[in-house]
Amino acid sequence: MTSGFSDEKKALDNIKLLASTPLRDYIRDIIEHALSSPSPDDAVNNLERIIASYSEKIVKSLTLQPKTFSLQPVIYIAGASNFLSNILVKDSSNLECLFLKNGLSTKKVFEDFSKELNKLCPASARNSFEAIAKILRQYRGREYLRIGARDVLNLATMEETTQELSDLASSCLALACRFCLEKLKGDYGVPMFIDTDGTEKEAEFAVIGMGKLGGRELNFSSDIDIIYIYSSDKGEVVKTPDTRQQTTDTRHQTSDNRQQTSDLSLHAFFVKLSELITKLIGQVTEDGIVFRVDLNLRPEGKNGDLANSLRSAEIYYESWGQTWERAAMLKARTVAGSVKLGEGFLKMLEPFIYRRYLDFTAIEDIKGMKEKIDLSLLRRAPDTIDVKLGYGGIREIEFFVQAMQIINAGKDKEIRAKNTLETIELLERQGYITAEDSNILRESYIFLRNVEHKIQIVEGRQTQAIPVKANEITKLARMMGFRDEAGARAEELFREKYSGVAEDVHEIYEKLFYKPSEELKEGVSKDVSIILSDEIEKGEGIEILKRLGFKEPEKAFENIRLLKHGSAFAHISQKARNILNKILPFLISRITSSPDPDMALTHLERFVSRIGGRGIFYSLLAENKKVMELLVKLIPTSAFLSHTFIEHPEIMDYLLSIDVHKPYKNKDEIRKELSLILDEVSDYEEKLDALRRFKNTEILRIGINDIFGEIDISTVSRQIAFLADAAIEKSCEIGLEEISKRYGMPSDKRFAVLALGKLGGEEITYSSDLDLIFVYGGAGETNGLKKVTNHEFFVKLCQKIIAALSVITREGFVFKVDARLRPSGSSGPIVITEEAFLKYHESKAEIWERQAGIKARFAAGDKGFGDETISKLHSIIYAGKPIDKDITELLRIRKRMELEIAKETSDRYNIKTGKGGLVDIEFAVQILQLKNNVRSQNTMQGLDKLSGQGIINRNDCDTLKDAYNFYRLMENRIRIVHDRADDVLTKGSDDVLKLGKRMGFEGDDAGDRLMECYLNHS
Repeated sequence: MTSGFSDEKKALDNIKLLASTPLRDYIRDIIEHALSSPSPDDAVNNLERIIASYSEKIVKSLTLQPKTFSLQPVIYIAGASNFLSNILVKDSSNLECLFLKNGLSTKKVFEDFSKELNKLCPASARNSFEAIAKILRQYRGREYLRIGARDVLNLATMEETTQELSDLASSCLALACRFCLEKLKGDYGVPMFIDTDGTEKEAEFAVIGMGKLGGRELNFSSDIDIIYIYSSDKGEVVKTPDTRQQTTDTRHQTSDNRQQTSDLSLHAFFVKLSELITKLIGQVTEDGIVFRVDLNLRPEGKNGDLANSLRSAEIYYESWGQTWERAAMLKARTVAGSVKLGEGFLKMLEPFIYRRYLDFTAIEDIKGMKEKIDLSLLRRAPDTIDVKLGYGGIREIEFFVQAMQIINAGKDKEIRAKNTLETIELLERQGYITAEDSNILRESYIFLRNVEHKIQIVEGRQTQAIPVKANEITKLARMMGFRDEAGARAEELFREKYSGVAEDVHEIYEKLFYKPSEELKEGVSKDVSIILSDEIEKGEGIEILKRLGFKEPEKAFENIRLLKHGSAFAHISQKARNILNKILPFLISRITSSPDPDMALTHLERFVSRIGGRGIFYSLLAENKKVMELLVKLIPTSAFLSHTFIEHPEIMDYLLSIDVHKPYKNKDEIRKELSLILDEVSDYEEKLDALRRFKNTEILRIGINDIFGEIDISTVSRQIAFLADAAIEKSCEIGLEEISKRYGMPSDKRFAVLALGKLGGEEITYSSDLDLIFVYGGAGETNGLKKVTNHEFFVKLCQKIIAALSVITREGFVFKVDARLRPSGSSGPIVITEEAFLKYHESKAEIWERQAGIKARFAAGDKGFGDETISKLHSIIYAGKPIDKDITELLRIRKRMELEIAKETSDRYNIKTGKGGLVDIEFAVQILQLKNNVRSQNTMQGLDKLSGQGIINRNDCDTLKDAYNFYRLMENRIRIVHDRADDVLTKGSDDVLKLGKRMGFEGDDAGDRLMECYLNHS
C-alpha cells in the first residue's frame, strides 16, 4: 500500500472493494490518481460509492470506452467534492452525460439552458406544477454536476463558472415565470390595465435579478436575490371563455370561490404569481431545490409586498430609498418575464441609482454597512476567516467597486456595468483607479471567488469560511493548485497567498474612507489650533488673527465662529459638523498664507453656509486632500470663481475629474464635449441650463490652470475664446431649432455670426462681453406654416441667440453680448444682409469702424459664407491707406479716452486707457496695420508681422510685446478676482499690495515693486 492516505486501513478496504469490480485491472492507476487528487482518502471512498451504485454491466461498459471515458477526472472529482460525488451516486445517467457526452468540454449560455429545458417539458407536463418542479430540480442537479466538475478540474475560468451558474438560474426562472403566468391566467383570467395612452393592454410582469444574479456572478451556494415588478394597479383580471367555463363546470368549487376569483385585483394576481414562482423555484422536495430565493431586497424588505407595480416602486425609491438599495440596484437586470417592462423599471430608477452630482455621503453609508458586517462576524465566529465578508475579502472588493460607481457613474455613464470584473476594467479605463490597483483587484477577485467556489463545492453548503481542520484546509489548498514544496506544505503556501491577497485588497478598500491622518495636521500652527478651540476668548482671538495677517480681525473672528458653530438658522447634522471640524485646521492654515486671507476666509464661510447640512460636500473634501488644496488656492485668488462655488456647490465634484487638470483643449474638443452634453437634453430651458453649467465648469478648468501657472495669459484668452465660439455655435443651433418649428427655414439659409473686439482677436478675458455682428444672405421668405420674410426670421434667430447666451437662469448666464459695433450702432437693425453690411463699410463707415473691423473673424453659422464675408470686409478696410485726417481722428479718440476715462493723477493709474497702457499699444499696432495692409486679428501676432516686414524694429517689437503681456496679466489677475473690469491702480493701496502678491511678488513691498514694473513698461 502506498503511503499518502490519512486513514490507510479504510483506504485499503475501499481499494479491496474496487478490486472486486470490473475496475480490478486499474487499481494501480486508481491509487496513483487518488494520491494526486485533493484528498486521496475521499477519492477512493467516493469512487467506491459511485461504482457500487452502478450495475456491473454499466461499469464494464465504461472500461470498454477508453477514448471517451477516463478514470482520472472521476477520481479527482471524487477526491474534491462529496457533493458532486453524491450526484454521481444518485443516477448513473449523470456520469454518462458528464463523461460520455462531452459534458466536461461543453460551455453553455442562457439560450442553451432555455432550449434544453423546453425540450425536457413534454406537453403532458406543461399543466402540472409537480412535473415542472421535478424537471427543474433534476436538470439543475445535472447541470450543477457539469459546471462543478468543470470548475474543480480547472476546465473553466472563474468567470465562465459564475456566468453559467447565473444563466442556469435565469433560464429556470424564465421557465417558472412562463409556466406560472399561464397557469394563473388559466385559473383566473388575463390581467389587463389602462396604459398612459388610454388603451387597454395586458399587464406585464418581470423578474429583476439583483446582486450576484444580476451581475452574472453566482457561486455554487448563492441564494438568488430577485424583485417582482408588474405594469400597473389600475386595471382588472378579465376572464377568458376558458376560465368562465372552468368556473362553471368545476362542481366542487364554491360560489364564494367563484366570487373571490372574479374580484381578484391586479395586485392580488401578481402577488399570487410571485408566490407561485417562488414556490416552484425555492421549495424543498424529494428532488431537492432549484435555488434558494431571497426576496428581501424588494421595497420595504421583509415587510413589503411580494410584487410591486411600477408606480408604487417609483414612489418607494424616490421617497425612502437607501444607499444600500442604490448599491443593490447597480447590478439589477431583467432575468425573466417582460424584458421591456424590466428595462423600463431600471430606466425609471436611473436618477435614484445614479445621482447627477458626486455623492460622497454614500461612502460613509457603505463604511457603516461594512462595519456592521465586521461586527456580526466578530460576534458569530471571531476566529473564522470568511472569504466573502471578512478582512480583505470579496465584499470589500465589491463595496469598493460599487462605491466608485455610486460616486461617479451619475456623470460618467461609461462605468455603468453590472459585473464586478467588467466594472474594474472600466474604472481603470476612465482613470478612476490606477492600472496597478485594477490588476490587484481583478486578480484578487478571481482568486477569492475561486477559493469560495472550492469551499462550497466540497459539500454543496452555503459557506464561505476557510475550514479549520488540518485535513480540510490541506484539501482546499490542493484544490487551489498548491502542492508541498521543499520546506513548505501546501496549506502553508495557500495561507501565505491568501494573507497577501487580503492585505492588498484591504489596503485599496481603505482608500475609500477618510481617516484623521497626520497629513491634514501638517503645517497647522499653534495659533491656528488655538483660534479654532472652543475656549478662545474674543480679545485673544483678534490678537492671534492680527498676527496671522488678517486686516479685519474682528470680521475674521466672526467668520471663524460661524464656520465652527454655524448661524442661528444653520441646520448641520452632527456627523457633517464632525467632518467639517476635522478639515477646518487644514483649510484655515492654508488661508493664512494666501495673498488675501480676509477675502479667502469670507468666501470659505459663505461657501460652508451655502452648503449647510449637505454632508456630501464635507465628505468630498475630507476624502480628497487635493481638492482641499485646490479650493484654498482658488478662494483667495478669485472671488469670481469662489462665487461660482458658493452659488453652485455641486460643481465642486468637477475638481475631482481628470478634466480639470487638462490645461489646454482645442476648439474641436470643446465643441464635441458641449455637443454630447446638449444631446442628452431636449427641452429648451434645460439646454440653456446645460450650456451654462458647461461654461461654468470650463471657466473653472481654465481659471484653475491659470492660477496654478499651467497656462500663460495668451493660452487663457484662447481657451476662453474657444469656449465662447462653441457657446455661440450651440446657441445658433438651439435658436434655429426653436424658431424653425414655427416658421420653417428661410429660402436663403446663409447666416454668420462675426466676432470683433477681444473675442475677434482671441484676447478675451474672464469678464469680457462678446462683440458680435450678425449677417445673413439675402431677401426671401420662410417655408413654414407661418411664413415670414428672411429678415424677420433672422431677427428672431438673433434674439434667440442673444437670449441663449445672456439670459440669466438659475445656472447664471453664459456671456453678455454687445452688438453695438454693427452698422449704425444701437440704432441699426440687429441683423443685416451681407450686401448692406459691405456697402455700409464701403461708403459710410468711420475710421474707428475700419479700425474695429481689423479684429473681425468668423465665429459661428455658415463657415463658407462667414469667411467670404470677412474676406470682403478686410479687402474694403485695408483697401486705402488712412489719410492724415483719419490718423488725427484716431489720435483724438485715443486722447479723449485718456482724459475722460483714465483720469490719471500722480498716484492713480489706468492700465488700460492710461498713458502708455494697453490701448496705446493696440492703437499703435492697428494704425500701422491699416497703413501697411498687415492683416491680423491678434495684437501679438500683428506685432510679429509688423516686425517681420521691417515696419518696426525687433527691439521695439519685443518691448511692446513684453509690456502688452505684463498689462494683460495684470488685467487678468484683476478680473479673475472679481469678474469685472477694474483697471485702476492706486499707489500704496491695499488692493495694489494684494495684486502684487497675485502677480508673484513677495513680501510687504509687493505692491511697490508691482508699481515700479508698471511704470517702467508704460
